[in-house]
Amino acid sequence: MKSATATGICLLCLVGVVAGVLVQHRSLSKVQAANAELTQTVQKVRRLSAENAEMARLRAEVPEVEGLRHETRELHRLRNEVRQLRELKPEWAKLSAENQRLRTALEPQGRPTRSVPEPENLIARESLSDAGLSSPEAALRTFFWALQEGNTGTIRRCFSEATLQQGLARPFEQAQGGASPMMPGFKGIRVMAKKIVSADVVKLGIQISADGEDSPVELALPFRRVGNEWKVDLASP
Repeated sequence: MKSATATGICLLCLVGVVAGVLVQHRSLSKVQAANAELTQTVQKVRRLSAENAEMARLRAEVPEVEGLRHETRELHRLRNEVRQLRELKPEWAKLSAENQRLRTALEPQGRPTRSVPEPENLIARESLSDAGLSSPEAALRTFFWALQEGNTGTIRRCFSEATLQQGLARPFEQAQGGASPMMPGFKGIRVMAKKIVSADVVKLGIQISADGEDSPVELALPFRRVGNEWKVDLASP
């Protein structure tokens, strides 16, 4: 009888120990699971912090990148203007030489060659008007009238769309009104030569006269026909 009781007690103790081990195992499993979840959360927080730091760095770099893009665009524009001026210079020399040859051929024998155009060729500032854009000469007169009047709308209308898109008309659009901001001392213009490049492209060789200048400014100005209108076309091909 005593032996059976002792055996029962041992069995109960064994069951208690096993139950305790199971409880501890379950508690340990829960702790390990919680620890793993906490570890994942910490890693996620660290990853998000690193991503936020990278985003903040990228945001800080955006203005600098935009500034570099703007400077690059300005550099391309200036290079384009310099290239256009270099291209126009020999063209103007050709127009001037051809015009001089024609004037020399038309002058009577024994008459000295004039180096300055006849005064009546001058389109005086006072005679400029909005002559429309039906021909290169009319567009030239309208363009300089708009410049002296500071008429920004008409100035823009005198340029081709490509010239406006490339920003080459911007210095002329800044006219504030009157001749003094854009053309100080402006007296008038002379058409010295005309070259028909194609059915839709014409170049006029002109002289711009101003008070206080010993010699007029010479320029070859290209015009392009757009529909039924002729417009100043400074855009690169």
